[in-house]
Amino acid sequence: MPTEPPSPEPDPPPTLNERLEDVCSIDAIINAVYESVSFTGEGGPDAARLRSLVAAEVRLQKVVEGGNTLVGDIDSYLAGVETQIADGVLLGFQERELFRRTEVYGGIAQVFTTYEAVLSTTDGDRTVRGINSVQLRNDGRRWWVLSILWTDEEEGEPLPSAYLPRS
Repeated sequence: MPTEPPSPEPDPPPTLNERLEDVCSIDAIINAVYESVSFTGEGGPDAARLRSLVAAEVRLQKVVEGGNTLVGDIDSYLAGVETQIADGVLLGFQERELFRRTEVYGGIAQVFTTYEAVLSTTDGDRTVRGINSVQLRNDGRRWWVLSILWTDEEEGEPLPSAYLPRS
């Protein structure tokens, strides 16, 4: 028996600071995520821009040592960074993309993007690498980030060569 097509999604609420150039393509939104989380000084991430990239129900999950997962939303992510800045621990964060693999079907996309990040702390700078797994959807108007799952490279578990730039 045929099923009824799903009813159309309601228009999302207007997003302040939404930049069409940030959400018009997968390349644009991934680049905007990297730019918006990077910062130097007390200002922290560009919270308004970051919020304009993610769906209201976005999930941010970090796999940490031992396979445990830290799960949050955009508010908990930004609050955590703000706390580290306020406590004088985090002085800056610069993240850049090293490699990307994208799979798309219809209005959904899965992006594996390898990163390198420099964390500036009171103890000095520390560089980490890892992989972000980003799930996106296109609502017919723009791309939205639905979730980001990431893990840092660990000693004894290097990033696979398939996810690194070719020399």
